[in-house]
Amino acid sequence: MSRRLLSLLSLMAALAVTGGALASPRPAVPRFSHVVVVVLENESASATFEKAPGLVALRKKGLYIPGFYAEGHASLGNYEAMFAAVEPTTQGKADCAGQPYSGCIFPASVPTLGALMDEAKLPWKIYSEGMAGAPLGGNCLHAPSRDLPDTYQGPLTNGYATRHNPAPWFASVLDHGGSEAYCKAHSVDLTELWKDAASTRALPAWSFVQPDTCHDGHDTSSTGGCLLDPEGPTYPAGVAAIDTWLPGFVQQLTTSKAWDSHSLLVVTFDEAAATDTSGCVACHDTSAGGRIGTLLISPMLKGGTTTSWQGDHYALLRTLEASWGLPTLKSKALSAAAAKTVHDGDPGVQPLTGVWR
Repeated sequence: MSRRLLSLLSLMAALAVTGGALASPRPAVPRFSHVVVVVLENESASATFEKAPGLVALRKKGLYIPGFYAEGHASLGNYEAMFAAVEPTTQGKADCAGQPYSGCIFPASVPTLGALMDEAKLPWKIYSEGMAGAPLGGNCLHAPSRDLPDTYQGPLTNGYATRHNPAPWFASVLDHGGSEAYCKAHSVDLTELWKDAASTRALPAWSFVQPDTCHDGHDTSSTGGCLLDPEGPTYPAGVAAIDTWLPGFVQQLTTSKAWDSHSLLVVTFDEAAATDTSGCVACHDTSAGGRIGTLLISPMLKGGTTTSWQGDHYALLRTLEASWGLPTLKSKALSAAAAKTVHDGDPGVQPLTGVWR
């Protein structure tokens, strides 16, 4: 049989399946039903995904991105970048430590991923471990007074750190509608995740998970480890804490009722070790937050694979925007000056493509 006849038969079969019209090509980024982003702390890829036994084993379940980078060397600036594509500010580079809380809040004119999702009628939530049990704990937890420095910096606060929760740092979330009700509805304790994951309809399209400062690896042995966290003195610290906690979280999520054929789990870090000052060359990113690596787990990805694509927190946002057909936050900036500080729409920032099945 000739190649021309084979091609003709294939075309006829395609037309029969699609009712006489050729099927549209698959999009470069598929439409995700649920995206769960888990953010860990302060480690380079060489110490985690490429060395720690538990994290190395998890790579068999998904796609590993060794060329994934952070935006800077402080927690707050990176968490803000993950939520609003903004570059780290002077306050963000210092975690707002010792500064009045109100002076570190982005004005209402700065949009966030949450605003884009609201416009598209896509639900979203931020789940923070230890928030409910912290002193004066409750949803959207932040400094008790906006005139005083933030008091939730990790140990002695039930493992909750405000600087790891992006919601309370944007007035468009914090003061939406003239009260904190909107923020409290979207920034909740991690225990709520498992209630939502029990139903496909309850789990949001975008979930952001903030483990406590023991589970995320922040509390290293040099800082007392997890001694002041709920686990107590026998729990491991640093990377070992991540290696102990994360596999169970992944198992519980990927076997939940909400996990379906178009779900995606993203496991990333806020920044690399302080000695790593590399940046994403492909993204034209010069902020030098270090190589953190990122692992994606999804039925739409082949497990145990690696990609040469390079990206950062901005590029991850761009990938989600592409999936849901959202505009970039850069395009929503109210002025040219503001647009210069928002980077999900920069020329070098490209969504992750060519890996989805």
